[in-house]
Amino acid sequence: MKKLILSFLVMNTMFAFGQTDSVTISGKVTDFNGQSIEGVLIMIKGYDFGQFIDTTYSDKTGHYTLLVKKGKYSGLAAVRMEDYSKTKLEFWAYEVPAYKNLNINIRYDRLEVYGVNIFQVQGAYPGYTIYFRPMSLTRFATVDMNSEIIDIAPPADMIDIKVYINGESVKVNSIQRVEEFAGKQKMYAYLIQTELGKPAVTKYNKFQIVVEDKENGDKGEAIYFKEKVKYE
Repeated sequence: MKKLILSFLVMNTMFAFGQTDSVTISGKVTDFNGQSIEGVLIMIKGYDFGQFIDTTYSDKTGHYTLLVKKGKYSGLAAVRMEDYSKTKLEFWAYEVPAYKNLNINIRYDRLEVYGVNIFQVQGAYPGYTIYFRPMSLTRFATVDMNSEIIDIAPPADMIDIKVYINGESVKVNSIQRVEEFAGKQKMYAYLIQTELGKPAVTKYNKFQIVVEDKENGDKGEAIYFKEKVKYE
């Protein structure tokens, strides 16, 4: 009887540890009209060699659930392979803090907001500096890939940028289009400055960067989770 009870306790302990060691990342995948998208591959990426370590697909209603080990991940990507580079590009969320169950709703379409980095300049105006590369599928279809600059980002007078921090819109104070070195060629990226916004009650501020190419209507969004620091 004692052995049976001990075995039961061990199994329960193992089950409990297994449960507490994992969390779910879940949400819904839609386009910018709110239409759900089925069959989208969602991938979570670690810091070791940049490999995708867990994957899942959105269902008929666009919902997905991804079970991952607790921890912080460098990125979460979403793409429907049969659409890629034809009718849509990719969605990215960066610096994903999966320490408890997390909801990430995904909106993506013909513009990819890639390579997002967010930081603060100490001693400067109190706000955030955000770097990202917007890539328009419509522009990609006509660009000369052998040219000195791969020009697939909207020009400064044709880009609309909205930034939300913890769900609230913040003012974008400056927008600069910059050249990004890409080996033998260059690409265009953007460096913008925003207000601080209202800080989250949790350890991480959630940023949403929503971009539209006003010339062709291509839209895209990226999400970035930034750990709060003292000088905010």
